[in-house]
Amino acid sequence: MKTVAVVSQKGGVGKTTAAIQIGFAAYRAGLVTVIIDLDPQSTAAKWGERREADGPCVVGGRASRLALIVETARANGADLVIIDTPPSAEDTALQASKIADFILIPTRPGGFDVEAIQTTLEMVEYLGRPGAILVLAATTLDRLGKRGFAVAPVLWMERAAFADLGADDMPTLERDAECKASEEVAGLFSWLCEQVGLSPQFSAAERSNPKFNRMGQAVLKVQLAALTLGNHEGDRAANMSLGFRQFDREHRSG
Repeated sequence: MKTVAVVSQKGGVGKTTAAIQIGFAAYRAGLVTVIIDLDPQSTAAKWGERREADGPCVVGGRASRLALIVETARANGADLVIIDTPPSAEDTALQASKIADFILIPTRPGGFDVEAIQTTLEMVEYLGRPGAILVLAATTLDRLGKRGFAVAPVLWMERAAFADLGADDMPTLERDAECKASEEVAGLFSWLCEQVGLSPQFSAAERSNPKFNRMGQAVLKVQLAALTLGNHEGDRAANMSLGFRQFDREHRSG
């Protein structure tokens, strides 16, 4: 299992959008995927609750329980965990970054936005963790490149398709897999897989089958929901076993 933290001390730069779009791309590629929402606003968690369609598991949580949630996901067969962090919360960002295999730092093109991520960049460099900046407009590339920090080679432009996520809850790959925004999401996801050593489980043709990992995701959703509800009863819920790993292996080989 691999873990990616989406981190920036600046609010409104697209962390939750990135977490959801990448999480759905991973789900669509056949990876059992979990999005952990640590932001008190719970935007990603509420998105997951509203959706009736299939998609990645989304669970809200506190930073103090992050390690437990991640280990529960690992023990129950998750392939990828994406951690969506809140702005202006250094301790939470630090915890998520320490546990992550890769750190993605979204930023917008404004000068204030670029300045605001300097603290995040310093934290990542201090930890010695691999990471990269996700540029949401091409004009930012040169300015950030001069700092010497890695920049993801796939840029996300300002597109209505990204903004529409807040209106209809549909990730761009679900709404229109052939549009420019979907190309950018798919390109970033493919690059990210290379960085953390993940391989999509399904070909493009197989992704058209909505049943490819529906049951695996459903069982993991039950497990993580039990863990969240068990917050008031101690951590025993983390030790629950629903036979997920055996089921998932059988489902993938079937």
